[in-house]
Amino acid sequence: MIQRQHAAGTASDVDLDAINRLVAESQKTESRASMDASRVRAIREREKISQSQLAGIINMSANSVQKWERGVSAPTGAALRILEVIERKGLNAIL
Repeated sequence: MIQRQHAAGTASDVDLDAINRLVAESQKTESRASMDASRVRAIREREKISQSQLAGIINMSANSVQKWERGVSAPTGAALRILEVIERKGLNAIL
């Protein structure tokens, strides 16, 4: 969209560059914001909880946690953010 505005003369070169930088930074953050199977399992094992218990704590299904730990899928959204908090600060930080 910004490219069309730039082409039409309603957005400056500075605006275009600024937005492109913001988009690039956002994409870097999103790519870093993934959690692989080994990290999910390590968090759960460190906290000494079962897959079902972790699922209940983060309001997800046990099946989702199993898929994450097998690498079939990865946590996203709120589940990812909660797992990151648990990883950094421990389970007590969210209980």
